[in-house]
Amino acid sequence: MGEGSIRRLAAAHAAGRVRVRDTVAEALTRAHAAQAASNCFAAIDDAGAMAAAARIDGEIAAGAAPGPLAGVPVTVKDILDVAGLPTRWGSPLFSDAAPAAADIAAVARLRAAGAIVIGKTTTTEFAHSPLGGSPLTGLTLNPFAPHLTCGGSSSGAGVSAALGVTPVTLATDAGCSSRLPAAATGTYGFKPTLGLVPHERVPDAFGSFIHLGLIARSVADIAATLEVVAGPEAGDPWSQRAIPAPAEGAPLAGRRVLLWMRTRNTCVAPEVEAATREAARVLESLGATVREADYALAPPDPIWSTLQQTNWAMRFAAAPEAEVARLSPALKEGIAAARGWSALDLQRAQVARTRLFRGVQAEMAQVDFILTPCVSAPLVAADFDLAGPLTIDGEAVGPLRAEWTSALSLFDLTGHPAIAVPVGLAANGGPLAVQLVAAWNSDAALLAAAAAFAAVVPAPACPGAYPAL
Repeated sequence: MGEGSIRRLAAAHAAGRVRVRDTVAEALTRAHAAQAASNCFAAIDDAGAMAAAARIDGEIAAGAAPGPLAGVPVTVKDILDVAGLPTRWGSPLFSDAAPAAADIAAVARLRAAGAIVIGKTTTTEFAHSPLGGSPLTGLTLNPFAPHLTCGGSSSGAGVSAALGVTPVTLATDAGCSSRLPAAATGTYGFKPTLGLVPHERVPDAFGSFIHLGLIARSVADIAATLEVVAGPEAGDPWSQRAIPAPAEGAPLAGRRVLLWMRTRNTCVAPEVEAATREAARVLESLGATVREADYALAPPDPIWSTLQQTNWAMRFAAAPEAEVARLSPALKEGIAAARGWSALDLQRAQVARTRLFRGVQAEMAQVDFILTPCVSAPLVAADFDLAGPLTIDGEAVGPLRAEWTSALSLFDLTGHPAIAVPVGLAANGGPLAVQLVAAWNSDAALLAAAAAFAAVVPAPACPGAYPAL
């Protein structure tokens, strides 16, 4: 899988060859430049990051073990609590939020391992949109092509990773929110098995399909970070299991891959289909056997929409209508729809989610990986109207979320680990990517396979990106 920049950087810090203060100062300089160019940060913590860097430098000088991520700068999506920084959720409703009192478990684990949080990346309002803007922070720009979306909801995470501000960023994924921004910015976006990285502060822990994800410019850096943040936590029932064992043997030799070109979406753009078939050919060149089949399970979007929009409606059930009226239009529409549903509608969606999981499980019993496009068409415009239809080859094919990202939301519902892997550039200048999926708890095998693929098909070079720290 290679060393990646994280292990190299942490080793240099631990050995005293590079001062943590110098690395963090450089990361902060990059963060401010990226913010000026792309608007990818909700907050940059200069004082807190430099204080942490000085402390770790002191510990290293005193001979203390600095941890596996010694002095590595990281960023965190602004819907996740970081002690000392406000969590604003991309919403004007939280523009004056007080600093969080405590880290979520994953952030606490990063810090305990020696990592330094330099800031919080932008998000769509309450992480509701697959596009790249919020009413609080405005539009986050894609460095490959500013006229195209950078994806959402972890908008700033994908952009900051692509630009090389830090080696890795912590994000979330409940519908597409790590894999889509990664696909849109030529980076690697990993959604682990549900609960492998605990998320202990979701209101409905048992019904949750919110994953904590990681975005980076290398698979090795995702793997190094996963070792630190994974593992059981008392408040997350999905996390109560052993951490998967490391992968063994050749990552793709003899592996069986199922190709789903569509997941009940109407069609796939020719560019996307060609890129996905080329990815299948690369997997075969690495020793895998690829079998294409039609997707025969339920369409994921109606299930996802019922569960997610009900969640939004519950969040704002007691809020004054004047407050709800200030929300983004698509978020308000989802809340309004959910208010018209019954308890039976919700229960039916939960049962349908279970059937979807069991259907994917049945397929995974026959294969090692599933390959899909990340999205069905090249990147849409940065100012795309979320209420408008997706257009492929000049024809409107249907609602954006149902038609564009169905292959991504599918595996949030089922909880299987999945990774977005860049495969090149589309004619419009935006990155193209495929998705590779594995069985529950096969995260290590999935990362090894993605790294083997990436060694043959490198990510496209991001304009204006910095070299590795």
